[in-house]
Amino acid sequence: MKKRAFPLWPVLGLCFLLLTTEAAAQIVPPEVSVENELLARYLDDSNYDPADYTYTHIDRYIPEMYGQFDKPQPVTFTWERDLSWKNYLLEIYDLQLHGDPVVSHTLPAEALTCHIYNLIPGREYAYILMGKSDSLLFPIEEGTFLVKGRRRMIRADFVTNIRDFGGLRTEDGRTLRYGRLFRGAAFDHIRSKERSPLIVPEGIAVIRDELRVGAEIDLRSEKELLLLDDNPDNDMTNSMLGEGVEYYHFPISDFGAITTENLYGPPIAAIVNCLERGLNVYFHCAAGADRAGVLSFLLAAMAGVCENDLARDYEITDLTLGRTARHTRNSTGAYNYAPSIDYLKTNFQGATLAEKVQNYLILKHHVTREQIETLQRILVE
Repeated sequence: MKKRAFPLWPVLGLCFLLLTTEAAAQIVPPEVSVENELLARYLDDSNYDPADYTYTHIDRYIPEMYGQFDKPQPVTFTWERDLSWKNYLLEIYDLQLHGDPVVSHTLPAEALTCHIYNLIPGREYAYILMGKSDSLLFPIEEGTFLVKGRRRMIRADFVTNIRDFGGLRTEDGRTLRYGRLFRGAAFDHIRSKERSPLIVPEGIAVIRDELRVGAEIDLRSEKELLLLDDNPDNDMTNSMLGEGVEYYHFPISDFGAITTENLYGPPIAAIVNCLERGLNVYFHCAAGADRAGVLSFLLAAMAGVCENDLARDYEITDLTLGRTARHTRNSTGAYNYAPSIDYLKTNFQGATLAEKVQNYLILKHHVTREQIETLQRILVE
């Protein structure tokens, strides 16, 4: 491969280089799916009948063994060994954006591969691999690739059940915008009445720097946050993501039962306010399943997401929690999906499920019409 001195350049320089440099064989395929095999097979098989909530397909895709089967596939770069370099620099640019790379990784000279997670489905990216020699950079290869997939699952070690709202389809054929609103599990847990972190520094960097989350919405109870014990040092009063990330606590009881009034108005108001101010939002309960699952359903339905995608988003949680979780569209417990859908469709007016959910939120949780319209304006493309 031909070597030439190469300074760091802006995106326009990259685009020129991509057009004028003879490329070697790509170190990444031109199209890469980020859906893991289980998720892809489930999404292929789960085109549900919205008039029939007596069945589910998720069960056949949940393995018997324990595991986190919601994790995304990486985009993998592979190249030949060349120990003449002191190290490598891999930069990736989102071609819908202008400016700095969205990924910039320095790799040791002996590296042969690099796995990149959390890129956005449907986006085309440009990349450049450079070799470092003393203070100089030499381009080794550059090219473009397309990321494929229907859901943007997030890897942020060691937090589970994280996904982007982006890609969910609306009843009128549009989709929700990627990169603004995320749901998942908590960043810490309680053991022996002491708080222990789950997320590691690399995971924090994913949430803060890659997803650029600026606000955390915590739905756990006062007891879960140790606000009721005698040790104030354990109290959760700010975000584990660090300074500059806004933290809001809205305790939700009864596993987030949809029939309970005056639960979801405050967190929805905070989420809409943060989004309107340009902050990306991450909301969670403990496992990101029950309370966060109901809030996720309400936000997506309020934005106009179709019933099939609402059900599938609810069920994907079981790829993390396993066979005993029963977060399925046909689950019939008091706080579960099928009776919630029936309650909303039976008791509230509207020509569509979106309109029924919007009227439910206005009447039961004091959400305003302006908040609904603001959420739709921000999230729906």
